[in-house]
Order: sequence, then structure tokens, then C-alpha cells
Amino acid sequence: MSDPPFALFITWTTYGTWLPGDPRGYVSNTLREDGTFEPKRNQRGTPYSRGDARTLASAQRLQKHNTVWLSASQAATAAEALVKAAAQRHWFIIRAAIMASHIHTLTTKCPDDGSAVLRIFKGVTSAELSNKAGRPGRWWTHGGSDRYLQDQRAIDAVEHYIRQQQGILCEIVQMQVIPRI
Repeated sequence: MSDPPFALFITWTTYGTWLPGDPRGYVSNTLREDGTFEPKRNQRGTPYSRGDARTLASAQRLQKHNTVWLSASQAATAAEALVKAAAQRHWFIIRAAIMASHIHTLTTKCPDDGSAVLRIFKGVTSAELSNKAGRPGRWWTHGGSDRYLQDQRAIDAVEHYIRQQQGILCEIVQMQVIPRI
């Protein structure tokens, strides 16, 4: 008897590229006209809040660092760091896409602990990007998303979703780094 399929679909964004109030949708507190906040709605099945110019302007003013948009070279650096980290831990990256503003990874043979895998991936990519830049930097937003995939159909659907991303600068396919630009 073999183990059922399992993979983690992990996504995180570069610093400052998806702020509260973003027109694409967001899950954060919304700034009211009187300066108070409407609490975020983050329950399963609750739709994202849609763009709010007041909240977005406030979030932009509160940014402590410059917004980060990865270059093709930085995306390749991040991809190499992800593959190295996965290989050292005997994990397997089925597919990943690194875009200017975010990263998607589909990883298997990893712990059933999405937040820990996310922390490791963000940590190793931050360290390598900072090393290449010759200075420490704030590369990623706080947090990210981790989804647990428990069957092959879900894993295949996410692999297809990642493959179809727009603006891929570099990708990982079966632990192989493939620059796209």
C-alpha cells in the first residue's frame, strides 16, 4: 500500500506589490472615512475585499522599504536557492514560477507543515538575494499562502495553473531551473 498523493502549493509576494486596498482584491483591514478600520474578513468562503483607494494610499504611506520587483536575474537566483534548499532536505519541487511580484511553488516529499516550508523558502531566497545584492534587503511581504493538496487531480490542476502564469521570469520544472527571459 502506498501513501496517498500529497503536495503543498505555496505562494508569496514581493514586498510592497500587493498592499491592502489593492484593486485585485485583498484580505486586510479596510480604512474607513473616520480613520477607524473595518476588520478583515478572512473566513473560508468569504470573498476578498475589492479595491479601496483610501486603504491603498494609507498602506503605501506606511511602507518602510521600497517596493520590490524582481528582475530576471533575481528570479533565477531565487529559483536556484529554492532548488538547493529542497534538495538539501530531500523535498521535490514539481513546478515553480517566479514572477516579478510573486512566487508559486508546488512541492512534494516535504513536511506536512506549510508555514514551516514557506518560512524556509522565503528565508533561503532572501538570504541568497541579499548576498547577490551585497546588502541585506526586505524582499518579501509578511506571510503567504499554503494550500494542502491531497489527491493527484488537485496536484495536476495546480501544476497547470502555475504553468499558465503570465510574466514568468524563471521556472522550476521537476527540480530543474529554466530561465524564461
